[in-house]
Amino acid sequence: MEVFILLEIISALWVTYLVFTWWLERGRVSQLTDKTVLITGCDTGFGNLLARRLDQLGLRVFAGCLTEAGVAELRQSCSERLQPIRMDVTSSDSVQTAFRVVQKAVGSKGLWGLVNNAGIVGSGVGAMEWATVTDYQAVLNVNLLGMIDVTRTFLPLLKRSRGRVVNVASAAGRMVSKYITSYSVSKFGVEAFSDSLRRSMRCFGVKVHIIEPGYSRTNINNLEVTIRLLDNIWQRQSPETKKEYGQEFLQDMKDVIIARDGIREDPRAVVDAMEHALCATHPRSRYVVGWSALLFFVSISWLPTDLGDLVLRVISPKITPACCKKDGA
Repeated sequence: MEVFILLEIISALWVTYLVFTWWLERGRVSQLTDKTVLITGCDTGFGNLLARRLDQLGLRVFAGCLTEAGVAELRQSCSERLQPIRMDVTSSDSVQTAFRVVQKAVGSKGLWGLVNNAGIVGSGVGAMEWATVTDYQAVLNVNLLGMIDVTRTFLPLLKRSRGRVVNVASAAGRMVSKYITSYSVSKFGVEAFSDSLRRSMRCFGVKVHIIEPGYSRTNINNLEVTIRLLDNIWQRQSPETKKEYGQEFLQDMKDVIIARDGIREDPRAVVDAMEHALCATHPRSRYVVGWSALLFFVSISWLPTDLGDLVLRVISPKITPACCKKDGA
């Protein structure tokens, strides 16, 4: 009987906490039109959608784009409040140039929000050992080292306004997907950097928020691009590696990618989380977005390692290298 009473008390406290949190999270920051936000990776995807959303809300937005086409597209389709700028997060010179532009514009008011959204999957698709060190470096330069450089550069402006940093990690930064290893490695790094940044910046009044999307409908997950990239990576493998894995392994991977394409989720849910992190009076430290992230990646990451590996072996499609089939493994 005492156990049931204890469970009832715990349940009541949990429900109270959820209701109280829901009530707190409804509050919005006042005078949004006085706020300035810098977003990286605005050519397409989450960054592009967020730039448009914040522009509609009346915030002043600096939209960092890698390409001139991205700059032109946003300049044509958004209000004059939004200022697209060329920005390559892998180039310190480019980051410094963007900093000078933003610093001149915000003056003593500082920067309210920095959204580190720029990211790539890179050439690390396929079996873990297919990726080269260069592949890892390319992904890390954008997803992690570029993020660190941008954040460190703009921190003085964020401290001035006691602003917010929003870092786009991934559910793959909670649990590794063995077929996009370099991407997962970079996102694990984003998680670590963001946790350290949040704890370090607390005394300065700067808040740090992590966005963990699942499998969304964006260009980074484009089906045709991914299949073409996988073919290119396969072609550069040695004859020994091709024999070890076999053509059937490659086709099985393509079949999984094609099947997974049908369950991609609406990217607007991720943009909703980004907006909340920037505009709510009481934002969350971490946003897990999408059922694929919550039910698959995050839930499995909570399990003991061996149990998590077992669950993955049971529920994942069976893709086995040719040599392992011959060995009966």
